[in-house]
Amino acid sequence: MHILLTNDDGLKALGLQTLKRELSAHGCRLTVVAPNGQRSAASHSMTINKPLYCQEMSHEEGIREIAVSGTPVDCVKMALEFFLKDDQPDLIISGINDGYNLGSDVLYSGTVSAAMEGPYYGLPAFAVSMINLTEERCVKTAQLMWQLIQKITLQGRFPGIVNVNVPPEGEISLKNVRITSQTVQIYHNVIAEKRDLDDSVCYRIVGDIDMTTAPPDSDVACVRDGHIALTPLKWQQTAERSLDHLKGALHCD
Repeated sequence: MHILLTNDDGLKALGLQTLKRELSAHGCRLTVVAPNGQRSAASHSMTINKPLYCQEMSHEEGIREIAVSGTPVDCVKMALEFFLKDDQPDLIISGINDGYNLGSDVLYSGTVSAAMEGPYYGLPAFAVSMINLTEERCVKTAQLMWQLIQKITLQGRFPGIVNVNVPPEGEISLKNVRITSQTVQIYHNVIAEKRDLDDSVCYRIVGDIDMTTAPPDSDVACVRDGHIALTPLKWQQTAERSLDHLKGALHCD
């Protein structure tokens, strides 16, 4: 099985490298195309009208690694449109991200946006994230991903995106997995006012996560309660229920 790995934490990030080692141990052929540095919250941005610089790293048996100067979506585009143009992968995995990508966070997440490229190219994709990432839990999450690949992808061509979020504590296993829906992730104190070194005022977008208001069976509530959340996502964003309202308002057939 040929898998494209990427992330938004950078090529050398613990999560990505752990996933690479685990999947390689199961005989997967891997192409790793990831940013050359931190690109969190890059969302679906692409580098337009600026050069991209790509550096081929050490080439192990069955593993090819390339660092890209752009965003996570740039990485997937470079992989599928150039490096792997004649050798398409069977699956895309983005992660393991250091931090949640729950609820409305998926709109801003570089990790999820990279996975969102999958259906555009007719490929299944996973985005996988966890908070308080430690080496031990990261290894267990990588092992879980191999199990999920076997269950979801190898038993039938899954056409979409699966967003995986692992809580900071609790068992990392298939029996602790829950299938959930996406909800809104609430933040408080989003904007922080600061003083710079020269005493000028500056601002930071920060925010404290509020998981208390999440509805039952949502991705946020699932992780809050110590379970692993699997949420199927789609990249087509047409609001089907609004079509009739707009047609009626504008008297369209």
